[in-house]
Amino acid sequence: MTELERRVRVHVIRALFDTSAAPSSADVASALGTTTDAVRAALRTLADAHRLVLAPGTDAVWMAHPFSARPTDFVVSTSGRSWWANCVWDGLSILGLAGDGWLDTHSPQSGDAVRLTVQGGQVAGHGIVHFLVPARRFWDDIGFT
Repeated sequence: MTELERRVRVHVIRALFDTSAAPSSADVASALGTTTDAVRAALRTLADAHRLVLAPGTDAVWMAHPFSARPTDFVVSTSGRSWWANCVWDGLSILGLAGDGWLDTHSPQSGDAVRLTVQGGQVAGHGIVHFLVPARRFWDDIGFT
């Protein structure tokens, strides 16, 4: 990873943490004092290396794990703030960064609401985490996984 790629990735993740939204390529370029073309190239390289995910056919950030820039079924909340996560594990990772809070989702089988809480680093709640896709196949279709 080049220095610019590292800086772009850090900036994107920081923006997602701070604002719950992904910055545009132009916003990243302005913040880092570089060109939009350089940022777009860095984003494509980062996506090719599975360090983030771009929305299909664009240079817009879709996911920078553990954050999603698009609405998902996994909403993380703490201290009056909220984020979208890509899955349960990413949601719990966000709480690891943000502190005590909760992750709201639903059972894909029944549709019933599921809430996992984190307090003092301890996870509480009821449910089973089930992955439909084996981990070795996640990047075959990361948007579905």
